[in-house]
Amino acid sequence: MSRLRVGLLANPTAAQGTSQRIGRQVGHLLRLAGISVVDLSGPSAKVAQARAIEIRDTLTALVVVGGDGTVSLGASIVAGTPVRLGVVPAGSGNDFARALGLPINDPEESTRSLLHALSRPVMAIDAIEITSPDQAAQPSPRTVAVGNVNLGFDALVNARANGSSRGHTMRYTTAVLRELASFHPFPYWMEIDGGERIEVDAPLVSLCNSGVYGGGMRLVPDALLDDGQLELAMVQGLSRPRLLRFFPKVFSGTHTDVPGFSIQPVRELTIGLRHGRALRAYADGEARALLPITARVLPGAVRLLADLRSTGMIEEPEGPR
Repeated sequence: MSRLRVGLLANPTAAQGTSQRIGRQVGHLLRLAGISVVDLSGPSAKVAQARAIEIRDTLTALVVVGGDGTVSLGASIVAGTPVRLGVVPAGSGNDFARALGLPINDPEESTRSLLHALSRPVMAIDAIEITSPDQAAQPSPRTVAVGNVNLGFDALVNARANGSSRGHTMRYTTAVLRELASFHPFPYWMEIDGGERIEVDAPLVSLCNSGVYGGGMRLVPDALLDDGQLELAMVQGLSRPRLLRFFPKVFSGTHTDVPGFSIQPVRELTIGLRHGRALRAYADGEARALLPITARVLPGAVRLLADLRSTGMIEEPEGPR
């Protein structure tokens, strides 16, 4: 009898119930391979998280089935523990899975990849911890993301896209066009890596680990998941027409030489608004706290159940010289 015990957490609402069906298939295939599987799925993310945390110390791995928000939930459960995180993409966007080159909506291939990874060396990636003043009054499990934290125009687009029933890429593109019609740059204040407070007016600010979101937009094409740092991507000084022309280039990664676009490596960012409307941060496609927030890198915090050496998203170890 195998001593490997895997928790399985499927999002019952992702992709209109598709992830729940795929989760059942993956669970069945893992059991056929001799793996002990514990179904941790629940009617809500909070219930599933509580179930997983309760038995976390007994697990070899936690396999999550769903979209980017479900991956983020899984990361928040296993971050800083020996439990490995397996990802079976079955959501609408699946941007984190796309960044890693994982099979999408293919339970058999996903299961084969998970079983193969069980015999491979552990691969650890960085995560992003997000905190806000509100959490002090209402303690809860910490908020962890593995992809990106959206803090500007991209957060507004994310909010609008989440309320649409269109396909992920189409609804994101439509949301860009609708939000752009009345958009003005946000007046931010920032403290980068504990430095002095600076003021920045910008339409788009994202803190990136994978650099991929919005159905395949590669905001930071050269982002690495295990380099111990995050990338602060900003757009400044672009008019609405130029901003509209900017977004299509992000899908092909040809936007990096556009004047006004910048990428800066950071380990911690505290950010808020000087005045004006309230703005809610989004991370891995899900709504998070209102600004101000602090986001910092957690180097090597999440141990993946995946073999990523050929993806380009992690640093290859140097061979003998």
